[in-house]
This record gives sequence, C-alpha cells and structure tokens, in this order.
Amino acid sequence: MSDEPNYLKIEIPVEEEKPFVPEQVGPTALRTGADAVKNQAANAAKQVWDSDLRKKATRGVKKGAAAAAGAVAAKGQQVMHDRVVKAAEEQAKQQAEALKTKIRETDWQHEAKEGTAKGLRWLSAQLAKLAERFTPKPTNPEE
Repeated sequence: MSDEPNYLKIEIPVEEEKPFVPEQVGPTALRTGADAVKNQAANAAKQVWDSDLRKKATRGVKKGAAAAAGAVAAKGQQVMHDRVVKAAEEQAKQQAEALKTKIRETDWQHEAKEGTAKGLRWLSAQLAKLAERFTPKPTNPEE
C-alpha cells in the first residue's frame, strides 16, 4: 500500500425546486352552511334594528337620559350656587371679625392725641402763612 490516503468523493446533484403553490380549496358544505347562518344572522339583526319597537325604545332611552341629564345639571348648578354663597358669607364674616378685632385692639386715646397734634401743627402752619400776609412791609427802604 501506498502512503497516500484515498479519499471518498460524494457528489449530490442540484435539483431545481418548484415554488410552493397552496391547494385551491373549493366551497365545502361546512363553508356554505356557515355562510348561510351568517346571512340569516345579519338579516335578523337588520330586521330587529329597523323594527318600530327598537326605535320606540331608543326614543324613550334618549328622553330619559336627557331628563336625567337636565336634573343632574340643575342640581349641580344649585349646589354650585349654594357653595359660592356660603363661601361669600364666610369671607364676609371673617372680614367683619378682623375689623372688630382691629377696633378692639386700637388705642383710641393715642390715636386721638396723634390726630390732634397733627391738626394743630397744620393749623399753626396756616396761621403762620396768614400772619405773613398781614404783616406790614417796612416803609423805610433804607433799612
């Protein structure tokens, strides 16, 4: 035997693959039965939708909903009005209490003295202006 190894060679021929084409399914008895049931259900639903009973019930529900909405809106408006009035009354009470407290805490004797002093100063200034007007001017120009 020789020192060279013998290798086995396998050849695989390349075959062309055909594209996958799904089978065409024709109408079956099950499919035609399902279509018939679907059509019957659609027709029944259309008849019920177009019926006078459904229209009358829908009108009743709309009227009831409108009446309920109107009642809720009126009640909400009344509650809002009550809250606003209550808040205004509370604010007026707080302001009256603050004014009463300020009146009680004010030192009226000090306020009266301070006001009198300011008034007398003003009167003094006005009298000084009046005195200036009535003061005769010097007749002797040389002095």
